[in-house]
Amino acid sequence: MKRFVIIGNGPAANSAAEAIRKQDQSASVVMFSRESQGHYYTPALPELVSGEKAAGKLIVHGPQWYERLGIDLRLDCPVQDANPERRLVTTAEGEEVGYDALLLATGGNAFVPPIPGTDDQKVTSKVFTLRTMADAERIKAVAGKGRRVALIGGGLLGLEAGNGLRRTGAHVEVVEVFPRLLPRQTDLQGAKLLQELLENMGFAFHLGRKTEQIARMPDGLEIRLDNGTRLTADMILISAGVRPELGLARKLGLAVDKAVLVDDRMRTSLANVYAAGDVCEHRGRYYGIWPAAVEQGRVAGTNMAGGPAEYAGTMPSNSLKVAGIALTAFGEIDAEGRHESLIFQDQAKGLYRKVVHDQGRMLGGIFLGDDQGARAALAAMRRDQVVSPEIQALFPVE
Repeated sequence: MKRFVIIGNGPAANSAAEAIRKQDQSASVVMFSRESQGHYYTPALPELVSGEKAAGKLIVHGPQWYERLGIDLRLDCPVQDANPERRLVTTAEGEEVGYDALLLATGGNAFVPPIPGTDDQKVTSKVFTLRTMADAERIKAVAGKGRRVALIGGGLLGLEAGNGLRRTGAHVEVVEVFPRLLPRQTDLQGAKLLQELLENMGFAFHLGRKTEQIARMPDGLEIRLDNGTRLTADMILISAGVRPELGLARKLGLAVDKAVLVDDRMRTSLANVYAAGDVCEHRGRYYGIWPAAVEQGRVAGTNMAGGPAEYAGTMPSNSLKVAGIALTAFGEIDAEGRHESLIFQDQAKGLYRKVVHDQGRMLGGIFLGDDQGARAALAAMRRDQVVSPEIQALFPVE
């Protein structure tokens, strides 16, 4: 009987476990998780912060799922070491578990920039990140009406978390080092409209600004920006991106650049060791998005169990709600204006559409405030990549 060990319990880990079981019904599959619950949907954590959803509503796979697939899930059981020569992993409690193939799906951790002042314990007790369900519960416990919140970083999860706090009655100010919101999902025109819509909800923005220091004051925390502006807050939420969790990868001696390097079969530089999800880098690209993690996990699990599968990359695509505003960005958004584009905007309706193309061949697009148009454009992009009459009709001549 083959022995498979998966370290992690996110989308890549669960997708891999499912793929292994499809290939091999009798193998031993042990999954280690540093968290206290099964697989849950992290993009919905802001809804837990706001109280719109209970923790149980975020669970994707409960105990029955693991039981049905015969997966030995070890919760609250981080792995602290691995021995590739003996093919063993060692838990924090000292238990050794052997494997024939090992998958690192350890994901990533919230990045906290080295901001002066954060070494003060009385400051850090009021500084939060949002990456796990435990993080969300801690934030929820101190959030509430009248709270002043400074959000450092204007990324997707950060803005959604900021909106969750706003919905609890907090006043939210956003500090973003980039000169526009969501630079990976918007161009200048789309970002400007999104900012206006969010400002109308009560958000305040300080764009193109760097946080130089966080200081403790009698009435809260003071955030000092590089232009001399000083903000006062009761709590700070840092949303400055994610960094891959590479501790175990380094102990194994795996080849690492931005993340663990993998080939098209999700194999690392070490025999019988695979990686998938936010911990890995494929063909020089680090995705850090849910769809890529699911597909990488499927490929890794299939190959671990002896089946043939190759990963050819994932088209970058995000469909989400930013403070209730629908935003879809996919493929090449061409913020620099290097390609031809179809563009339509209706300021009054909060609507912005953009399809980037090369002589009628779709390259990507941005759809703000238009779920239906986004679905049609994504379907066309995946089908034949042609700017069809249906797509052209989304861009009426004013």
